Amino acid sequence: MVKYQETSQFCKEKLFWMGLSVIALIIWMGIEVQSYIAGKPSFLGIAYIGLFCGLLLWRYAVRYTYVLTNKELIITSQFLYVSRTFTVHLDSLECYSNQYKGNIFKRRGVSRLIHRYSAADGRDTRMLTFMEKGKACGLLLKISDAFMNKLKILRPEIYESM
Repeated sequence: MVKYQETSQFCKEKLFWMGLSVIALIIWMGIEVQSYIAGKPSFLGIAYIGLFCGLLLWRYAVRYTYVLTNKELIITSQFLYVSRTFTVHLDSLECYSNQYKGNIFKRRGVSRLIHRYSAADGRDTRMLTFMEKGKACGLLLKISDAFMNKLKILRPEIYESM
């Protein structure tokens, strides 16, 4: 049964920076096309353009849906017609916090760090640590205060304010 659900949002300020990145990408592509026409192609430059374009798509174009049920947190990432689901069982949660501080991951010996948020989302970055196959894992996401409050109601004993 779904307790709470929300979708990643776009912040105008963050979209401004994405727009500047796209303009820089277009200028860079123009320079590479001119050098290709002049007979001096830079295959490394072309590869960097592809990587930069992929990074922009991954950071800004993927939308995330966060669903909290009685027993699990389900995160669905969607890009065009492709979707992927990531699930964390609430019983495996070790701690969660309203603030992202990297030292908590070092203290807890996190071996895997998972990012599930859009860079265009203006909300605060929240963090969770959980156990997966006997190893500590970290999860970074951008969710609202209302979502965190619902999580606190379901798992009040492990909340860690930092």
